[in-house]
Amino acid sequence: PPCHAQHHLLFGQLDARPMPLLIEELNEEAPPEEGFRFHLLPDARFASFGSEKVQPLLDKWGFGPDMAMCTFRVEQPVTPDTLQAMLNDFFKSREVIHALSQITPGLRVFSPDKVQVRWERMSTKAVSMTFLNKFEDCGAVGKAGHIRGRIEEDFEGVPIVNLIREVILCDESDLYDTFSEQDRKEFLFRIFSHLIFGGASNQWEDHVEEYFNVTKAVYKDLLSVRRTDTGDVEVVSHVASVRSLGHGG
Repeated sequence: PPCHAQHHLLFGQLDARPMPLLIEELNEEAPPEEGFRFHLLPDARFASFGSEKVQPLLDKWGFGPDMAMCTFRVEQPVTPDTLQAMLNDFFKSREVIHALSQITPGLRVFSPDKVQVRWERMSTKAVSMTFLNKFEDCGAVGKAGHIRGRIEEDFEGVPIVNLIREVILCDESDLYDTFSEQDRKEFLFRIFSHLIFGGASNQWEDHVEEYFNVTKAVYKDLLSVRRTDTGDVEVVSHVASVRSLGHGG
């Protein structure tokens, strides 16, 4: 029987930010000659998105119907070397295009034959929430979890109302170097950033705890891990940050 890999997609409210595509299973067989084929798994459920505990927070932060998480199965094996071909086939697939039009109306593929996906591989080396302790180390978060505010400033249309936002977005700030450029490619950092900025009707939190909790829940939903022989946690998923679909969408 064919080897089945699952693809999880998380679409956020931040239109200017790339959308992550998670490749959960790795198989080392040769790529298919006939192209990749995908099937939506409509009964997939998540502990974060759509749950009684987390969804009210996502709504509060302004995501609402503009955010979606969904799972597809791909019939053929996927390897790091076939990611580009898989991504192109994914956004050219009739089943995928139809499913995404129903799930996330903001995404449209107008010319599937012209799709050429531009993407960036994201890092999954950060597997612990302690990675985000740097926000406390630099003073953006107090020891009790209070998010430290600041005089509001508009930065390219985004209100910078606290020091966490300043750390994440304001590259001219002294706090920006709290996280290196490599740190900012971590999927954990990307999820947290999406939640912090939220959507247009975002009612943000004064304490960081809820952001950490939801970041952890989304991360665990979307990534698969295993224990190595040394007992360390290793992520076996691959994350592709999709930046554009070329002239196709």
